[in-house]
Amino acid sequence: MKLLNSKDYMSTQTTAITLMMISKYLKQTKGKELNINYNILGKNNNLKSKKSFVLENIAFKEGENKLQLKNNSNNTVFLKVVKSGILPIGKEKTYSKNLLLNVKYLTKTGKPIAKESLSQGTNFVAEIDVKNISDFDVENIALTLIFPSGWEIVNTRFNDFGSFSNNVVTHEDIRDDRVNFYFDLKHNESKTLNVLLNASYLGKYYLPGVQCEAMYDNNYSSRTEGTWVKVTK
Repeated sequence: MKLLNSKDYMSTQTTAITLMMISKYLKQTKGKELNINYNILGKNNNLKSKKSFVLENIAFKEGENKLQLKNNSNNTVFLKVVKSGILPIGKEKTYSKNLLLNVKYLTKTGKPIAKESLSQGTNFVAEIDVKNISDFDVENIALTLIFPSGWEIVNTRFNDFGSFSNNVVTHEDIRDDRVNFYFDLKHNESKTLNVLLNASYLGKYYLPGVQCEAMYDNNYSSRTEGTWVKVTK
């Protein structure tokens, strides 16, 4: 239970077996009924259940929120509040933990290019540098790049673009609007990845930040901030 309640990642198999054991334990003990009153945003609510646990979705408003609870039963109740939401566009929080992430946009000759405004038909490169700055090797890193719909990904597996097709990774997944890379990094090792792009469709679009994390270890993660971009004539 302590591990399940922590922020550590567990494999799908380990999680499934652990939940099965908990369900069998609760079936044997049969648990105790829940009877709780709670007040949120000035509104009183009652939560009853014959099961030993229950999940309740509560909508919060922007700003400070106050949640009050009263236990109407004789048994001890343990409460956990899990917050989730989506930050407004352009206000994503950058984050870095044991992985350094640097994203550059370049011409095919390696010169910096202003991604915020590109002429229609321009070919350019997204260059991503990832470095493991921890004291340990890390496996199963997932790097996700999502691109605006005004840009097209040039799939170098079907074209001859020289060094742009030489990304050394465990697996590369190219979709219509994104590219996923999967790879390992040793201690203090860096990896540079390139994606060839084309500014195809006129308009204003949003470029999400880049996300990089170890799939089974939340001690390794990094993300960048998004920005608005234009494709002009």
